[in-house]
Amino acid sequence: MDIRIMENAGHIMPPPPPPVEEEGASQLDILIQLYEGCIHFLEEASQACDQGQVAEFKHWMQRGRRIIEEFQNTLDFTQGGQVPAQLNDLYQYMLDSLTQAGLTHDSLFIQRVIEQLRVLLEGWQGVRSSGFSSTLDH
Repeated sequence: MDIRIMENAGHIMPPPPPPVEEEGASQLDILIQLYEGCIHFLEEASQACDQGQVAEFKHWMQRGRRIIEEFQNTLDFTQGGQVPAQLNDLYQYMLDSLTQAGLTHDSLFIQRVIEQLRVLLEGWQGVRSSGFSSTLDH
């Protein structure tokens, strides 16, 4: 396992997930990589929370939160019927749960968000494997 030392902090941190390779990657592939990254970041936040590592907890929480905020900000309410509104509500619930985790330092809130992200990730992976992904990139 590749372990790196966080700059200026002296703490051993696991490596980040692999970078998004934009060339040749479809929009759906990038979306899936963002979900995977978000889950990774929040798993790290949960672990840091449980270990009382406040700085690492805040770092990983912020990285996960930014991805969820971007998911929310890029919803297209002119397409997809009620799906964008429902996703918006779900993303807001996730962000509220992360806020609760930040206030209480209870990793259970983070784990709930991770579970929801995994369900969405599985859905997007299913879209990719079904062959519909080519229609989403146009």
